[in-house]
Amino acid sequence: MTKTFVLALIVLAGIAGSASAQSADQKAVQQVVESFLLRLGDHKFETLAADLTEKALILATRQRAPQWVNTYQTAEEWLAGLKKNPSPVTFREPLSNIKVTIDGGHLAFLRADFQVVRDGKVQSTGVDEFTLVREASGWKIVVVAYTSIPAPR
Repeated sequence: MTKTFVLALIVLAGIAGSASAQSADQKAVQQVVESFLLRLGDHKFETLAADLTEKALILATRQRAPQWVNTYQTAEEWLAGLKKNPSPVTFREPLSNIKVTIDGGHLAFLRADFQVVRDGKVQSTGVDEFTLVREASGWKIVVVAYTSIPAPR
């Protein structure tokens, strides 16, 4: 009886583990997003356009006391603004609680919690939501949408 119970637990653990494992496409989507964020944090702005579709959009909703403020930009406007900054600050944006869904093999959605970290200190937290589409050259970002909540001071 004990051996049967242990075997059943092993089988269930294997099934649960496979259900949560990412497919190759899900891994590819996550890699595109994480590479994009890494290069953004390192100010490699000239490389970011290659990850975006021609008409990509950037949407941010930020908590700025006492209210929330929304901004909307084309990727072209957003990249131009980044390039104009004379002294960008290096940061990291590690993701957690990552969820990737792929519909029809050509539309992907990545949702994850994030922290913006500068000099080892958390500056803000929020949720990133990326929509990607599969093109002949690979996965491309169509929409970057995120919330931004300042870290407590």
